[in-house]
Amino acid sequence: MRKNLIRGLAIALILGLAGLGLNMLSISSEVKADTQDVTLSTAVQSYLSFSITAGDSIPFGNLTPDTPINPATSTDTSVTTNSANGYTLKIHDGSDTNAALRHTDTTTWIADYAGTITTPTSWTGTGLGFCLFEGTNKDAKWGTGTTAQDSNNKYAGAPAAATTIMTKTGYSSGADTAKIAWKIDVPNTQKTGSYSSPEGNKVTLTVTAVLE
Repeated sequence: MRKNLIRGLAIALILGLAGLGLNMLSISSEVKADTQDVTLSTAVQSYLSFSITAGDSIPFGNLTPDTPINPATSTDTSVTTNSANGYTLKIHDGSDTNAALRHTDTTTWIADYAGTITTPTSWTGTGLGFCLFEGTNKDAKWGTGTTAQDSNNKYAGAPAAATTIMTKTGYSSGADTAKIAWKIDVPNTQKTGSYSSPEGNKVTLTVTAVLE
């Protein structure tokens, strides 16, 4: 009987310890959750891509004095930029009097057209002139023409220093296009021969993103 009592106490002790272990396991398996936020930041930098998609070379062919040539081919540009404030399109040819057309004698030039970027004019007279006849923010001063040969186009001579011919304001998610027409005539005193654009006196187009 004493042995049975001892055996019973031992079993009770074992079961008690086992129960205690289970309770301890249950307590230790409880998982608490917490959250923390991650703050992100970045600064997107300026991007700009500019290309001439057509008309990077304008051959006027044979030019008879007092007979203007106005090619159907225009100089077409494409601008893509992420600038929040848009961009400017500028033009220059290195001279305020001479066009970018020099004789093979290296001293004789065809003149710039008399109209200016500030005040383009309907075609009259002689020289080399251009007209921004199409653009995202085309100014009314360039006339109401819609094609390169439109008689409603107004022309200016390219200046020596880069001068704005169009300003695009605000952000644009896609590509902007602009088209420039050309027209040329010379007086009957213009020296005969071949003329072309020499290095340093070519017509140059410049696009600049407006950062502020």
